[in-house]
Amino acid sequence: MPYENRVTRAWQGPPQGLGLTWRPAPRELRVSGVLKALWTAEATTQDYDDALAGPEGRHLRTVGYSRDRNNDLPVFWEGAHLDRPAAQVLVNTASNGLKAFREKLARQHAEAAAREAQEAADRERQAAEDLDLATRAIAAARESLAKHEWAWALADDVTRAKRLVLIPPAQLERRLAWALEMYVERAEANISRAMASMTAVYEPEAERAAIEDVRIAALEGCRLLTARDSDRASVVNRAGWGRTTSVKGHVLAGHEAFDTILASHALRALRTHRRQLPADLDRRLFGLDGEAWIAASAA
Repeated sequence: MPYENRVTRAWQGPPQGLGLTWRPAPRELRVSGVLKALWTAEATTQDYDDALAGPEGRHLRTVGYSRDRNNDLPVFWEGAHLDRPAAQVLVNTASNGLKAFREKLARQHAEAAAREAQEAADRERQAAEDLDLATRAIAAARESLAKHEWAWALADDVTRAKRLVLIPPAQLERRLAWALEMYVERAEANISRAMASMTAVYEPEAERAAIEDVRIAALEGCRLLTARDSDRASVVNRAGWGRTTSVKGHVLAGHEAFDTILASHALRALRTHRRQLPADLDRRLFGLDGEAWIAASAA
């Protein structure tokens, strides 16, 4: 925008207020062919800054208030037809509203700070909860895998869990900790179902289960098949327990001794796998002579 060399007319000057002190004379400029006076303040003030940012800021800009692009000083563009009294009313209104605006701004800042503090506290609390969750989930999964891997129904669950427990607790995502908990709960449910299915005597085996020597032999048989069940019945190899007897067999093998109820279920499970039993153990369990055992094994 080209500058005029001199002031060619008497200008009214900016409205007073907002703590501003204006330079004595304006610069005349033509804006889109229209002559205007650009008044520049000596310095900005907090009142001016807040007024422009406040609810009257849009109206102040419309009437001519702005900032110098080079030095950010307050400026006022006066046109040839400025209604100075009306502009003064706007300035007075803005000035009178500064207290309420600042109070509102302070409340907003306080609320924002409170929100940020709460969010930070929530993040810290969530991080602590996640760490506790991950620590517990990893410990539970490690214990379950060490003691009851046979109760984990899916080999893929075992593979994934063994990989997840190697992750430091602080780095284990919440969803992965939940997955570990789910695997452990699933294994515990399998054990609980197996135990629940053996709360009443299995009548077809009740008579032999009542014999102490048979109960001792039944525990030996369960432990033998469990020792052979390294694949957890995932491979058809006629070694160890089968898919339908694996969990129950491992549960039985974990007992110190059998009562009549447990022995009856052990006999039921072992009868399914008689071909794996040594002849002497089979006779102790089922009371068959050698010929009958061979016939049973060939069946």
